[in-house]
Amino acid sequence: MTGAGAGLGRAIAEAFLDRGASLVAHYRTSLEGVRSLGEHPAREGAVLSVGADLSSPPEIRRVLDAAIHRFGRIDVVVNNASTLVRTPAEDLDAAAWDAVHALNLRAPALLAAWTGTRMRSWGGGVIVNVGDLAGIEPWPAYLAHASAKAGLHHFTRCLALALAPEVRVNAVAPGLVDPPPGWTSQRVERFRHRIPRGRLPRTEEVVEAVLLLVENEALTGQILVVDGGQSLSF
Repeated sequence: MTGAGAGLGRAIAEAFLDRGASLVAHYRTSLEGVRSLGEHPAREGAVLSVGADLSSPPEIRRVLDAAIHRFGRIDVVVNNASTLVRTPAEDLDAAAWDAVHALNLRAPALLAAWTGTRMRSWGGGVIVNVGDLAGIEPWPAYLAHASAKAGLHHFTRCLALALAPEVRVNAVAPGLVDPPPGWTSQRVERFRHRIPRGRLPRTEEVVEAVLLLVENEALTGQILVVDGGQSLSF
């Protein structure tokens, strides 16, 4: 589980632990959040915390090797680690583009492919990539982020074919769960009125979608949008 220390990633990690899973909890900066995942006595020994900068391919290998060394195999991968950086056209340059794509597209793609090929030798597994509504509808102020998430969605479908039938690969594409930094309450309210359900999706609803993609054996190559109908309003 990448990006397990805070926000949606932590909520997904908690859900897996509540179901009795052993967890490799990756973090980059949220060390305390990851440490606290294993504080409950019932989870003693169930959580391996691994810090890494996933924009570096050798660091991705290190996380994968640590997981296999500790638990022997990997049954489920959730690629959640991501960054949200505002990159309108006037601010877009090669460095900004590369930095966003390294974490939002290359990192989950490499981890999914490297783990997925091993899963086939273990008899099967499931990969869930956390995409974004930005990968489905245009976000002109977040050009690098939106294009990376669109690429992750298509990669998900390609990898699902490449690893079938042993390994299932899906993605969840949440709508706006938490407003971006700097949004005023007035802007959030205006945005909320554009959503057919009349509210932002909740974190627990996205978690439920991830669990569905893991548990339903008929699902592979799917991009499950959890947005309250937001994408219908464009």
